[in-house]
Amino acid sequence: MKKTLVTAGFVALAVVGATAPTMAVSDRGTTSLPGTGAKVEVSAWHCNVYADKCSFKTSTKTTKGGSGYKVSKITNTATVKANGWQATLSLSPSGTQVSENTRQVSWTNQNSWIADISGIADPGGSLNTSITTCSDGGAFKSGVKAFASACAND
Repeated sequence: MKKTLVTAGFVALAVVGATAPTMAVSDRGTTSLPGTGAKVEVSAWHCNVYADKCSFKTSTKTTKGGSGYKVSKITNTATVKANGWQATLSLSPSGTQVSENTRQVSWTNQNSWIADISGIADPGGSLNTSITTCSDGGAFKSGVKAFASACAND
């Protein structure tokens, strides 16, 4: 009988833990794409509660009237930084090392309305306190271009 109660208790704990809300930090920026009536929307997101690693996502989209608006070229650059004394950072996808605690990953699409990047940040160091995720995006169509930025900070 005790064995059944203990098992039921673990199952109940697992169900409660599985339904807990995911916590995240995000930011968004927008600008107009001149002469098109479209907007460039940039967003940055990362988890704000983590024990070891943290997921992140950045996005650049062009929209018009609430729908995707195809442009000739759309770019997105994710910059992820581990903040804290002697902080270090590993990233997947690895990207370009800017410094010991900062990495960048870029993505460009042709004839599309979206460029997304997502991955896992693995911060380290003796007193790592937080992560910053920034998204810089641009859209190009018919000789016009527009850029927007967003940064999510813990």
